[in-house]
Amino acid sequence: MPSEGKIVTAGAEPVKVEERELAFAAKQGCLDAFEQLVTCFEGRLFAFLYQKTSDHHLAQDLLQSTFVIAYRKLHLYNPRFSFASWLYTIASRQAINHFRNKRIFERDQVGQTLDSDPSSELIAREQAKSLWNRAREVLSERQYDAIWHFYGEELNLAETADVMNRSVGSVKVLLHRARRKLAEELLGDAEQ
Repeated sequence: MPSEGKIVTAGAEPVKVEERELAFAAKQGCLDAFEQLVTCFEGRLFAFLYQKTSDHHLAQDLLQSTFVIAYRKLHLYNPRFSFASWLYTIASRQAINHFRNKRIFERDQVGQTLDSDPSSELIAREQAKSLWNRAREVLSERQYDAIWHFYGEELNLAETADVMNRSVGSVKVLLHRARRKLAEELLGDAEQ
């Protein structure tokens, strides 16, 4: 039986022994251990998701999908670190993805009602595709990734930094240099 309440330091982050042992057992395939983790975290995770969504049913759906993803990706969890942090990261990303997809859907719906001309839609898509292809050609891989996450996926600076595993300051520098380089290239193309 796991010891309760003891704290062990893993890296710079304290981890409860019970949580760590349950997560390790779940990672090894113990369904009972995973169920205990679900029981332990479902109330707090629901409150967290409800705070983000203000919708009881949506919070329940996101909670369910969080645990499904956690179970499917359990092999990626590193037991040296907090299971809670890993789980909350999944939940947070589920909420972000939900609202991002909702925003994209609403924007597409508005665009369809305002501009239903197929030729203008095709031209707009081709221009955007051409711009992204040009960015891929002229920018470094890190600059392109920063631009893509920030503008293409509409992540904020902190989210972009998290996805790229870089500091916010580093992402700001990458974005600044990428925008400057793209502007120079596009002005150069226009002058020719």
